[in-house]
Formats: sequence, C-alpha cells, structure tokens
Amino acid sequence: MSSLKTLVPPKPIKLYSCVICPWAARTWIALTQANVEFEYIEIDLKNKPEWFLKEVNPGGKVPTLKYGDDIIIESAITTEFVADLFPEAKLIPDDPFLRAQSRLMADRFMEYLVPVYRELYVACNVDAAANVFGAIDKFLPYLKDAKPFFGGSDHLTLAEILIAPFLSRLYMVLESGLVSGETLETLISDPKYEYFNTWAQNIFATPGLKGTFDKTANLNWMKERLSSLGKL
Repeated sequence: MSSLKTLVPPKPIKLYSCVICPWAARTWIALTQANVEFEYIEIDLKNKPEWFLKEVNPGGKVPTLKYGDDIIIESAITTEFVADLFPEAKLIPDDPFLRAQSRLMADRFMEYLVPVYRELYVACNVDAAANVFGAIDKFLPYLKDAKPFFGGSDHLTLAEILIAPFLSRLYMVLESGLVSGETLETLISDPKYEYFNTWAQNIFATPGLKGTFDKTANLNWMKERLSSLGKL
C-alpha cells in the first residue's frame, strides 16, 4: 500500500476498466499511484454490459472515467486528467519542456517497443522475442534521465505510467516459459541492458503496478489465445 495520504477528488470518480487491458491499466495505475479515492468497475470486454453501453460509453471502450456527471475517454487523456487533477501527486512535471520530454519518452516507447509487445502478447508470435533488443536499442537514448524515474523523480511519472502496462506484460511473456529463456537471460545479464532492466524493475516495485497488475489473469488470457490459435 502507498504511504501517501489518500487524495479525495472534488467530485466522485468511477473508473470503468478491464484487468487484462493495458490501455485501461494506464489510468488505474495513475489513480492507484497517487492514492486517490475512486470506485473501480470491471468491464468484461467480451460481453459488455448493456447498461455500460447505454448509460456510460456507447463506444464500449475502456478506460472510461466518470468524474461527477462528466465522462472522459481515451487512455492518454484520462491518465493525464488524473495527473492534472491531483498536482500534489507530482505525476507530471510543472516545467513545460519537461512535460514535452515526458510525452516524447512515452511516445518513443510506444513506437519502438509496443510493436514487439503486440507480436508477443496479442498475435502470440513467440518467435518475435528476440526483436526486443533492437527495440530497446532505439529507446535507450530517451531513457537517459530516468534516475530512477523520468527527470530524476523518486516515484512514477506520467511517462512511466503510460508505458508500464505494456512493459509489465512484455516482461511477463519473457518470464512465462512460453518463449525462449535466452531472451530474458540476455536482458538481465547483458551490461548493455542493465540500465533498462533496472528501470523496469523499479517500475514493477511501485504501488501503482503492485496494486493493479494481475499477472495470473493476463497470462491466462495469453495462454487461452495461444490455445485458440493452435499454438499451445
């Protein structure tokens, strides 16, 4: 649990989310990391409740954030809304330049590493594991100021929060035994990737990740998908 004081929002917050959706996890992590008082509602994406589609979000997407009577959608927007609503949590830099660099770091992760995540976790192409190294090589220059987190922060920032759901699932696949163990061994033991791996492990140890990432549920989803594709 976080040692931070519980933050009570000016208006009640409800988060409609799904435990296996990395996009939805972004806002869940932000709220949890900031120790915000909110209500979590799990949505089954395979069988979306009629009330959710009629009364909350006709598009049926998660995350959907309800703030009082207002509805906010799209993961990057809902997550940044949380950061802006609770400045005392310091999830986002005050300096405009650092804000821009924070967004760039997240964007470059999405550009370079999320395609590998999609190949492994969504497409279940277990042979794609080795592609992680080329992606990390491209991303490393944008990670140079993460000590231990973006801009020298001692806690998760918006940059890591936007990245974390994909990073955690990427490591989950590499640790699962579903792909060659050589990839994980190299990632952990090669000095070239020590900085990246340390940064990742620091993220995984935060309240925001510990309080939201259900590894069992996500791994079971992948195994079911592998089985449905005849790959398990």
